Amino acid sequence: MRQRLYEYLLERPGGAGVDELLDLIFVARGRDPEFGARFLDGLIDGDERFRFDGGRWRARVHDTLSRAIGDTPFVVVDLETTGGGPDAEGITEIGAVRVTGGRLTDTFSTLVNPRKPIPPFVVGLTGITDDMVKDAPTIADALPRFLEFVGPDAVLVAHNAAFDMGHLDAAHRALAGRPLERPSLCTLRLARRLLPEQKRRSLDVVASVLGIGCADRHRALADARIAAEVLCVFLERTAERGIARLDQLLDFQRSAVDGRPFVIHVPRERLDDVPQAPGVYHFLGDDGRLLYVGRARRLHARLASYFSNSRGHSPKTLELIRSVHDVQTFETGSELAASLLEARQIRDLKPPFNRQRRHLPRVGFLKIGVRDTFPRLWVTQRLKSDRATYVGPFGSVEAAERAQGVLARLFGLRTCASALAPSPNVAPCALGQVDACTAPCAARVDEEAYRRRVDTLLAFVEGRDASVVDDAAARRDALAAGHRFEEAARAQRDLDLLDEIRRRQRTLGWVVTQQHFAVLLPTAARDAAQLYVVLGGRLVVESRLEAAADVLAAVAVVRERFERFQDAPLDRHDVEGATILAAWLRDRGQEGLILPLDGPDALAARLDEITVTLGDLQQRGPLPAIDGLA
Repeated sequence: MRQRLYEYLLERPGGAGVDELLDLIFVARGRDPEFGARFLDGLIDGDERFRFDGGRWRARVHDTLSRAIGDTPFVVVDLETTGGGPDAEGITEIGAVRVTGGRLTDTFSTLVNPRKPIPPFVVGLTGITDDMVKDAPTIADALPRFLEFVGPDAVLVAHNAAFDMGHLDAAHRALAGRPLERPSLCTLRLARRLLPEQKRRSLDVVASVLGIGCADRHRALADARIAAEVLCVFLERTAERGIARLDQLLDFQRSAVDGRPFVIHVPRERLDDVPQAPGVYHFLGDDGRLLYVGRARRLHARLASYFSNSRGHSPKTLELIRSVHDVQTFETGSELAASLLEARQIRDLKPPFNRQRRHLPRVGFLKIGVRDTFPRLWVTQRLKSDRATYVGPFGSVEAAERAQGVLARLFGLRTCASALAPSPNVAPCALGQVDACTAPCAARVDEEAYRRRVDTLLAFVEGRDASVVDDAAARRDALAAGHRFEEAARAQRDLDLLDEIRRRQRTLGWVVTQQHFAVLLPTAARDAAQLYVVLGGRLVVESRLEAAADVLAAVAVVRERFERFQDAPLDRHDVEGATILAAWLRDRGQEGLILPLDGPDALAARLDEITVTLGDLQQRGPLPAIDGLA
């Protein structure tokens, strides 16, 4: 336990508070703060490696780190290895460059015999072969020579220092029986802080951004030289920020994008145990209070993205991470189930860090109303039981707006939201002026002619009339024949979008028009199936099916609720489920099975098939198919 605390403090030259260290030891809630402080004092106060100063515990090895950066020698090191994680005998080459006063001075270089074959991929990357290292010193000889070159006061530096320091530490533990307790600086971490606009920060990219040459890459000494030049530039930039001491520099590299320390209270072992499966996660505070609910397709990867010091973390996300002391996860078996569970828990539990409706996917629909004298074509994110015609779902509101622009132009329909009082004295908008709209506002089209255009659009959407596609193709061909290629390309883009709309309506049109369907998914353990039934655009049944009796019960519920929910208006909670299901339908691959419900007895009519499918879903392997399923 002491060693764990010591290793934690080695990573934090500025020290850590009592509560921060206690979180590494205890995960239970409601601990006595006075007892915790006394316990910690009794545990490490007599250990010479620790020092308590200014309300914070520090590692004594850092006492020398308050010296000026200008007086500090740095040794920039790069290793070539056989690949893989830290290995006492995985090093094949060590290269190092000393930096003093912002200048590159002495160098160190040696091949190392790893006493095992070098993988072909590594040989291709580095050019170091088994023959080249067969007469080279082993790490038992090379490491003491390297540490002698480093000297007692130098700070070790590397690009992605965790890799290089990990290998050096493993070798030192094997040879000396103790860890390599040296302060280290990472130019990759510094790049995250000093080059926040860069998405990639490999040594090549960072060097290129700073105008540094990259000759002879993937040999240790050459890479060490490049990293040393990067370090010199970074030391100049940190000096401009007022960072003058070594301990300030070491703390700076570990700070978050807001300049404050990046602190993680959740034990790493807890995060390592999280499965790579779809589900919902809860973030809990130090008192066990629920702070945040989220969903993930792969829980492990999602949580790892939170608890890594990323430049993409917003101030609110950093505040959340610093507040989290424990994590709970719930596997759901599917991404759809995770999305629905997340929405329900956010609505019921109201976690303080969840923003209103931010958890809902972005879905866009085109809507063609029927109540107006001159119906308009507009974009919406909500399905309603209002007998309007919906086209979609689209991947985003922006995608729906692009489709709106093309369809409105081709069919001459209005998109404006204002109430019309047609008059020849009205000046039409820009769309009317360029004939992209028939301008009913300016009385350029009467109600009957406009209605014919609406009917033509509805016929196209429903797959009954493809004349607009034929007209667009003829226009494209005529433009191409007249060498008006840019206009022909635009006509082709119109055709592509029309084809996409027809395909979307062919596969999902029954969902957004009828809005009655059932979804059957396997559970995480494949011991049952999860049934979701949508009626009138709302989720009205969410049931676990384990046996034929469960199917019969679900059939009875659907029959009882079908008429009641067919035309009832959607409330806010209904919209959440409808939006999530629409997004899942838009994106789904082979995750589940969908069954349209064209009447209250639709499930009952296929009872035998669904019961057989339930048994299939409880078996491992690919999902089965049912004839007639979309």
